Amino acid sequence: MELSFAFFADSAVVPPDGKVYVLGGGFSTLQLAQLPGRAGFSVVAGFRFGPADLGQTQQVEVRLVDADNKLVVPAANLQFQAQGTQLEPGQEVSLSTVTFLSPMFGEPGTYIVEFWYEQVRLTGINLHVIERQPPEPVP
Repeated sequence: MELSFAFFADSAVVPPDGKVYVLGGGFSTLQLAQLPGRAGFSVVAGFRFGPADLGQTQQVEVRLVDADNKLVVPAANLQFQAQGTQLEPGQEVSLSTVTFLSPMFGEPGTYIVEFWYEQVRLTGINLHVIERQPPEPVP
């Protein structure tokens, strides 16, 4: 199993056709009206499976951590199984996942969504949280 992509989106779904449909995807910064503040967003990830992975149950943990590496919300556990016919060497099956998070951010800074598989960190994607500044008054 291999993680092939991960990004943030306002909303995303993976219907039975297996394709991922995304609205407002690809951002790395959240601007909140005030902090502390809550924001809801999706974490979209794609996994690739080779012939040896078919039929095996895979478990991936998704963690949102702050700058001190503390969990912001409880970790999400993804569990899935790549299905399909026998693959030839070099062939693969792709599977997309969507994890919705709605954390309370206490302060501005860089937060990281991490993907863990069998105690190994696959990747981390940075999310910058800032407080929106009020517009300057017009003289």
